[in-house]
Amino acid sequence: MRRFHLLFHSVLSVSLCFLAACSSDVSLPVEEVVPLDLCAGGDALIQTSVTRADNLPEKAFDATVMLTTRQGDYSGLTAKYEGSHGVTVGTNGSVSWKLQSGVQPVYPETGSWLYAVAISPTGVSDSSGNVSYTLTGKEDLLYAPEIRGNKWDSDRFAGNTNSSYDKPLEFSHLLTRLQLKACKKQTGGLAVKITRVKVNEAESAVTLPLATGVPAFSGTKGLSLLPGEGNAGKEVPADGTTITLGDLLLPPLAAGHTYTLDVETSTGTYQDIPITFSAASTDRMFQAGVSHEVTLKLSDNELGILSVKVTPWELVSVDDDLDLVP
Repeated sequence: MRRFHLLFHSVLSVSLCFLAACSSDVSLPVEEVVPLDLCAGGDALIQTSVTRADNLPEKAFDATVMLTTRQGDYSGLTAKYEGSHGVTVGTNGSVSWKLQSGVQPVYPETGSWLYAVAISPTGVSDSSGNVSYTLTGKEDLLYAPEIRGNKWDSDRFAGNTNSSYDKPLEFSHLLTRLQLKACKKQTGGLAVKITRVKVNEAESAVTLPLATGVPAFSGTKGLSLLPGEGNAGKEVPADGTTITLGDLLLPPLAAGHTYTLDVETSTGTYQDIPITFSAASTDRMFQAGVSHEVTLKLSDNELGILSVKVTPWELVSVDDDLDLVP
């Protein structure tokens, strides 16, 4: 019996030594943490300059990026890896984090997919995954639809070894734009000051579902442009010179619908003036991402619209004080 115990202890000791040796030579796999980087592009960022044919912004602007682990679901955003983050989109298409905690978002260590959308101006989503804005006519509204990425090279949002696999946030315009100008119908007569141009049917609120990017407009109707220094009005000279009154960014309209204007001037108020297009151009009338140049013509006692034409969408106000070239 004693010999049996000695043999048992000898075998046990050898086994433990073997296991210890294996443990020292073989380590358990460690899941790599990969920081999450982004880049930007899209129709809303296309340069109009002949020297730049890319799709980068003229000036940096702020946006909000929403991250989720559930494809097409941006409600809650409370799970690990999910959340809402402020970013700055740079003139080179870079996207830099505006981190309050100082901790950059990361991909799931398991290699699972992460999904992202982006909006500008910056916004906060509700529990249903919607963002609401009040429209002033002065700000653009941009949306970048969902992209997906994971930690593995070639599947990341940005920073892949082969950059052709990068998946930029593709920003697009959700509003339509009026560039308002004015001139006298005939030279001579009186100079006329325009103090307000109101677009009667323009709704003043929007709810944007993050999952779809299809805005729903509502609210009180009527968005106004107050031209001139300090909103004091702008004079239309008597010599027939065309002046620029300013821009309004408005909800797009369904096909077959139009906007009407109320124009307040030093000689009276002109109401319900329809903005009409030629038959050849009605298919793009007041569509999202389309810019329209509307020229008012005035006489001493009447006002009409001289012309309406689609024009390149150039500098646009974002976040009140930033410009964007789409």
